[in-house]
Amino acid sequence: MKNLIILLLVFCVQMGADGQSIDPELRLKLQGKTKFQDIKSTVWSHLTGKLALLNETDTLERKAIMRQMKRWNREFWINEYYTNANGEVESQSKVITNALNHRKKEEQKSGSGSRTQVEGWVQNGPISTNFGLVYGEGVGRIDRLAFHPTQPNVLFAGSPHGGLFKTTNSGEEWFPISEYVASLGVSGIAVHPVNPDTIYVLSGDGDSSDDGLVNSYNYRSQCNGVYKSTNGGMTWRKLSEFPGVADTVLYRGRNLIIDPTNPLILYAATSLGLFRTNNGGLSWINVVPGVNIWDVKIKPGNSNYVYCVGNNFFRRSVDGGLSFTPIFIEHLDPATRISMAVTPANPSKIALLAGKNTNPNSLVGVFISTDSGSNFDRTYYDNSDNLFFNYIDLNVTNNQIDYDNVIAISPVNENIILAGGLCLWRSEDGGYDWSQETAYWATSDGLHEYIHPDQHSLMYHPINNKLYVANDGGVYVSDNNGDDFEFMQTGLSVTQFYHFEEENDEDDSWGGAQDIGILVRLNYNEFTVDRGGDGYDIMTDHVSRCSDGNSENVFCTVNESIYTDGFALGGYIDISVPNNTNFFGNLAMHPENCDIIYVGYTSHVWKGLLTMAGVIWEPLGRPGNWSICAGKNNPDRLYSAGTNGVGTGIWRTDDGGDIWTQINSNLLSLNYDSAKITDIEIDRFNDDHVYISCAGTIPNSKVYESTNAGAVWTNISFNLPNVPVFCLLRDPSGGLYAGTSIGVYYKRAGIDYWEPFYNELPPVPVTQIVFEEEESIFVHCSTFGRGLWRTLKYSSDCAENLNLTGNPVGRKYFEVSNNINSNQNIQGPGTHIILSAGNKITLTEGMNVKEKAVFKAYVQPCGGEVDLSVQTSTDESKSRPELIQKKD
Repeated sequence: MKNLIILLLVFCVQMGADGQSIDPELRLKLQGKTKFQDIKSTVWSHLTGKLALLNETDTLERKAIMRQMKRWNREFWINEYYTNANGEVESQSKVITNALNHRKKEEQKSGSGSRTQVEGWVQNGPISTNFGLVYGEGVGRIDRLAFHPTQPNVLFAGSPHGGLFKTTNSGEEWFPISEYVASLGVSGIAVHPVNPDTIYVLSGDGDSSDDGLVNSYNYRSQCNGVYKSTNGGMTWRKLSEFPGVADTVLYRGRNLIIDPTNPLILYAATSLGLFRTNNGGLSWINVVPGVNIWDVKIKPGNSNYVYCVGNNFFRRSVDGGLSFTPIFIEHLDPATRISMAVTPANPSKIALLAGKNTNPNSLVGVFISTDSGSNFDRTYYDNSDNLFFNYIDLNVTNNQIDYDNVIAISPVNENIILAGGLCLWRSEDGGYDWSQETAYWATSDGLHEYIHPDQHSLMYHPINNKLYVANDGGVYVSDNNGDDFEFMQTGLSVTQFYHFEEENDEDDSWGGAQDIGILVRLNYNEFTVDRGGDGYDIMTDHVSRCSDGNSENVFCTVNESIYTDGFALGGYIDISVPNNTNFFGNLAMHPENCDIIYVGYTSHVWKGLLTMAGVIWEPLGRPGNWSICAGKNNPDRLYSAGTNGVGTGIWRTDDGGDIWTQINSNLLSLNYDSAKITDIEIDRFNDDHVYISCAGTIPNSKVYESTNAGAVWTNISFNLPNVPVFCLLRDPSGGLYAGTSIGVYYKRAGIDYWEPFYNELPPVPVTQIVFEEEESIFVHCSTFGRGLWRTLKYSSDCAENLNLTGNPVGRKYFEVSNNINSNQNIQGPGTHIILSAGNKITLTEGMNVKEKAVFKAYVQPCGGEVDLSVQTSTDESKSRPELIQKKD
């Protein structure tokens, strides 16, 4: 079976240093398990068992376990969206790529403003965040950085889920340059040293273990090869696949570098080995096969010397990367990840930072070579001052060296070295003595600079010698070796939102985001961080949710906790369910009494009554870890979806939780196979009218509708692509929006097909769709990797005429009742333009369709059927004037 993560195989073969990603006891329990739910229940049982053995004084140990739970839960959350009919996880990158580029999609399309979408979707923040006094700042995770070879103001930044960004003013403002690449993860960036408009990107999430779901706890964005742009990022094409990589092979990209003396030579560090090309990516060879390679460097001034590091080894080439020799380094063997740095201040110097996946002694050491890697000395290995940890204010000593591990040497002073994991440390004597330079918490002692924790890239600029760092919050720069940092965030719209809400009468936006926490909009694109951690669900008591609401009370789930600001005590207070260890609770509110809230976890749906003394929690039974939804006009009705020992599926209660009825039996005959029910949406005027959306990669199992409270369901998946559906929104006309992993679709009431509604929206998971109010002309969505977006609501009007010009990229659909004139210069791979006109389409002089773009034109009435296959892209550019006219 294609595209599957064969967990048993991965588990059995990864028994070297890779296998140390989890402790041996858990590894033994996971042996032979291949199904997602089996793996999840085993991990959760193991970790909750560890917690049960602790007492109240074991605070550091408890924090360490809860941090593991958070990382595992991230992985579980995203992977559950990509399970197949056998309950195994498929490759996200390949599912999305296939949906965009290789699978035929035939979709019925009616006359609709969704095709023209004159404004399209527009970015709606956050492009910056204000510094929270307690919880710091951040817009989202950046993993990789690269520099323009001659212009110090031009930089590139890569996100694991949001693509590649560029700045032309030293980071003061950023803009995306890979919007429509099928794989939006970036694990390496290489810029041509002579022609900087030529850019290479290694795809995927590079800062995660290569062991798969079983042996790592970081969410997945698998590598899908190397992409190349020759026009500064306007268009991209995928280069040849690495040898030996087939559909069933899943792997990680780690880093990508280009030879400064011969730009046709590139090196790609991956979990499958080190790949080398000498023809700009037309073909590759694996020069260090069969091992995980974390990093690769070229000796400054001498490209014959190439170095690479793996989990616990260092290898060197002296023949320009054609062959590599292992170099023995004493004490390095326990390592599970190594980062590496070189410097023009001493081209023969190499610095290694090595760590291992054990707590608390995770630091293997700092290793220094001054003879181009022939010999190394371990200069530092003091675990009482572990460079991967934080010791300022509240200690954070949790080990995650496979996630954040960085080191850099000053280009002008070889004795100045910076390194770290959670925070940054500095040595001024060549790696022997170290001091912590940045704080983990924003409320630090005032003696240390704060930057967002979890460091992923640390690089000195080769022209101006400034120090740049990329982390879970964004990009920072220092011009004094880390004494002070400036946050360079504006425009880095890479926030990974789980949920968000547009508050009706306060004109605020709230969102729960990975790494950042709870964000609240201050103005159009500027937000502030209200809570730290992994913010998940957010809910206010606005009147469309609760009849006596006033939009003044805010509720949110962060990690395993629940917070509110509704007690008028200033700031948030913790109202969590006692002794809860479940993460990412789903929130709902009673439709008439705003003092009654619900939260759905794996264990139970809980009912909370807000009193002046706090919250009184009552378990209602049935899982709600997938989704919950309170009735609009039946105050005692609640829908709940989830999975635990009680069962899997969707339930309904009509008496406030005393009696539950499972309502998914009819679904099993409609191609539903116990996949995650991702959202429950009800008609605000009729609680019996309910919709559900589904995750998974089972074809034709995406959206279902019931008009009798779930007694009988109808499959309305129709022509939706075979990708996970994350969310639904019903509009007052009875139409339905569906947010998928590649954009938004819309289905009109009474019509048996879905229409694309994603003009200008990158192919990124859409996690929630909301109105700011039902009378508004706007609809909003949150994404997992590209922040918030807004566009005009769907309109059924079909425009009369349309003139098209410019250089379009991405996927666009235009339909009119009469004529279309176009002289567009349609860009290359990833661009998909479809025109439909009632009378004629005229392609005038200048009209051009570049190689690998898709262009289709139809002359037919509004509402005609359109074939959206993307398999017929041109193999060469086409350019000619043409008249496509209605036939009598």
